[in-house]
Amino acid sequence: MAEADTDVVGVNGDPQEANDRFRESLALPFPLVGDPKGTILKSYGVRWPIIGIAKRVTYVIGKDRTVLSAFRNERDMTAHAAQACAFVSKVTAG
Repeated sequence: MAEADTDVVGVNGDPQEANDRFRESLALPFPLVGDPKGTILKSYGVRWPIIGIAKRVTYVIGKDRTVLSAFRNERDMTAHAAQACAFVSKVTAG
């Protein structure tokens, strides 16, 4: 692929205000979306079954809304986001 149109967006079950503060504290180069009702999280199947909290997954989504890649890391909150950004950089560089 010479160039890929991609978006990186973080989603979790916290309110939007908490996501805004977290994004700012880490200076993340992509938006974080609050999903307190879990609608988005359920559609991607990333909620832990019994306890209902979201798993840490970062998806790279193409403009056609297909999942190009998914990165997971349950212990390091920023590793999967960094991996997703590196993937996007590599794909867009050709």
